[in-house]
Amino acid sequence: MYRDCFLDFFSDEAMRIEIVKSPTLGLKIAKALLYKHVDLKTVLFLSGGTTAKPLYQDLAREKKLHPGAVAYVDERYGPSLHPNSNEKMIKETGLIDYLASQKIPFYPILRLHPKGVASDFAKSYNKKIKYLLEHFSKRISIMGIGEDGHIAGLPAKVKSSKLKVKSYVAEIRDFPGKFKQRITLTFKALSQMDLLIVFVFGSAKKKALNLMFTQGSVEEIPARFFKLSDVAKKTILITDQKVYNNY
Repeated sequence: MYRDCFLDFFSDEAMRIEIVKSPTLGLKIAKALLYKHVDLKTVLFLSGGTTAKPLYQDLAREKKLHPGAVAYVDERYGPSLHPNSNEKMIKETGLIDYLASQKIPFYPILRLHPKGVASDFAKSYNKKIKYLLEHFSKRISIMGIGEDGHIAGLPAKVKSSKLKVKSYVAEIRDFPGKFKQRITLTFKALSQMDLLIVFVFGSAKKKALNLMFTQGSVEEIPARFFKLSDVAKKTILITDQKVYNNY
């Protein structure tokens, strides 16, 4: 199990992997990590998707989390709180209302620019992320891995030059699937995290895990980002699948 020491965690060279019997147990580990390490010096980054939803519900109900600020890892472009937005999902958990009740600064992507154009949102969010990374001494992120190996809004199987950007935030216009326009943190921003808590639950993600631990570029399979030497030591992978960790 996870060692009860933040410094020991970061002294490891390899990614820490927690294999659990169920997602419920995995989310309990994540919640314990957050309660131990998140404080007013922390900016916490949230991902969308259904996996983390029960975690956010618990955080809202238990009212123990007190970060300095909360922001998003990525968002599906559209009007604020559109039906498929991460913001709407997280709001439904009660977490956004809890943050407001505690006067914890919260930075949704889709309210940052009056023009409502994806590229403008990306530019505005890039400025905000730069501020947050400079202002807070601790940066923690909740992450997941897509079935094709993508992370955040960074698609799999793209040309290397496309994802090698110098900004903290990128606009993705041709993400595979129904929601093609995304606004996402880049590898540059994710590299600035001090702790990455990564969820991989369900047999549908078995292929993604196998892709993650194969050799190749992060642009082809973004999940490989987590096994980079300077990132792996800051990553805890929580999964209910077998992991063939031979990197």
